[in-house]
Amino acid sequence: MQKKHFGLACLIIITVLMYWFITVEKESRRSEVIPDENITEPGIVNDPVAALENWQLDDDAFFVEYRLQRDRVRGQELELLTDFIDNPNTSPDGKQKAEEQLLQLVNTMEKELLVENLVKAQGYQDAVYFQRDNKANLVVKARNLTPVQFAQLTELVANLTRVNINDVIIVENPGD
Repeated sequence: MQKKHFGLACLIIITVLMYWFITVEKESRRSEVIPDENITEPGIVNDPVAALENWQLDDDAFFVEYRLQRDRVRGQELELLTDFIDNPNTSPDGKQKAEEQLLQLVNTMEKELLVENLVKAQGYQDAVYFQRDNKANLVVKARNLTPVQFAQLTELVANLTRVNINDVIIVENPGD
């Protein structure tokens, strides 16, 4: 029975990934390439957290673009899961797994919103939160945070997300 659940979970994950890759491929065909002498060659990113620290985070558009991209991907995930749940050919076990994934996705979205809004409530102009591989990442629109501010933000994120305080990463983005 557990093999069946594991197999179904793997099938759902593979389906979501395939849908995402197909959608990205279609969008990449529609996009226009504008040459820019400041663009560097793409490379393989082995450590996404380290890569975050090297992103070009120098403008206000980062926060808007990140949220738009996150919302687009989330919308696709939600649509795929609800279609799977509403499909009459889906087994009861499959529906249950999809409902669990849907609930987990909604919980993740709620956590992101909560962290970002509480950071703004502390007086920061903007923030983006995401969690990957048990690491909580917070990009804050700020310049020259003090050690006390870093500690406060780290503690806030750790308490809200139940992530170990050593696994919280705070990145400054002055937004200039």
